[in-house]
Amino acid sequence: MATMRDIKGRIRSVTTTKKTTKAMNLVSSAKMARARGKLNAASPYFSLVRRAISDILKTDAKLIEHPAFEGFRTIKKTLVVVIANDRGLCGGYNANITKLAANLAVQLSDEGKEVAFITIGNKARDFMRRSGANIVKSYFGISESPSMEDAREIVEEIVEQYENGDYDEVYVCHTQFVSAISYIPTALRLLPMSAEDFKDEDDRKIDIMKFEPSTEEVLSYAIPKYLGTAMFECMITSAASGQGATMTAMDSATENAENIISDLTLMLNRVRQAAITQEISEIVGGANALS
Repeated sequence: MATMRDIKGRIRSVTTTKKTTKAMNLVSSAKMARARGKLNAASPYFSLVRRAISDILKTDAKLIEHPAFEGFRTIKKTLVVVIANDRGLCGGYNANITKLAANLAVQLSDEGKEVAFITIGNKARDFMRRSGANIVKSYFGISESPSMEDAREIVEEIVEQYENGDYDEVYVCHTQFVSAISYIPTALRLLPMSAEDFKDEDDRKIDIMKFEPSTEEVLSYAIPKYLGTAMFECMITSAASGQGATMTAMDSATENAENIISDLTLMLNRVRQAAITQEISEIVGGANALS
């Protein structure tokens, strides 16, 4: 049986772990709130850009023949962007999104397409590297607190490769934030775009308008803005989901630590009581022997 000294040492160790997990829970909660604030701030801009493209397409349906839209080229090579955390301790968050990316790669390969990857976050890179995937570029240190500039930098490189014909299709595997305890791994096709992506649910009508210098140039200007905000939304929802997953995991770890401390305290009391009982028995035995 463990001694009181051993049990006290284990209680101190678990107490220290509990303090760490509690602190990590609070930090993740604050980071998740900041990520949600960024998402809420960017949402109006994203909606505005999307609506602008929708209005342009309603003005001139022939613009759907733009290279950024589907049907313009045969799809043979696909680029998949995978967004995960730089660190672990977040439950199944990283495993779920990397599993989705792996399944998507298998599906695309079965369709006869060549698949390459861009990874955002250490965990995404590590998983795809272990699976033998073709990783063309990796980004670190931005997955937990992405900025619009980070998203634009990534999209500019993707669009350049798409326009050069290096890739015919681009997917983004990210995690859609629902709540602090709920998030959904999602694969979004970023390029080529579909006219259905810009179809208004209310099917609203627009006034006759003229675009300067031309509808083609306005559309060409708006599409990179749309792709940048779409990528930022994917990155920021993934960041919020990752922090929510970490918060949940650390909350569970803190609760488990409390249960372990409770069990160890009970064990310590039993060992202490047994020691006291033994001492009393020895004293009584010795007194009886003397008498």
